Amino acid sequence: MDLMSLPAPRKAGLVLVACGALVSGCAAPSVPSGAGAHAQAVATLQRVNTRAHECWLKDSDFREYGLVPELDTTSTPRLLIIPRGKPQALPKAVIVSTGGGAQFYGPLSSSPLAGRINDDISRWAAGAAGC
Repeated sequence: MDLMSLPAPRKAGLVLVACGALVSGCAAPSVPSGAGAHAQAVATLQRVNTRAHECWLKDSDFREYGLVPELDTTSTPRLLIIPRGKPQALPKAVIVSTGGGAQFYGPLSSSPLAGRINDDISRWAAGAAGC
């Protein structure tokens, strides 16, 4: 079927549809609500990761541990506290964020370090600097 052989009302309708498609193609893509929360969780854990490297890895209380960030995942971003020098070992703690806050779980959550870890990640997730 040739466009020129269509009746005028039909041509006008097709032109409107085409214009609408062009305009919608230029509009900014809508961001799913989950994407904003995920980006915020990643940013929160990036702050925690930076501070943990600056503070914990230089502290004798954490000499047995290392950190493995898993921030570039499409699922829940997290930081793993692992035995130092053993990146494939089971984590001793997992730090997660679902937005602006952070929490942790794992074997270290019932250790003498639990209070300090919790206090530190809470402060760092809220934007505080320093050890």
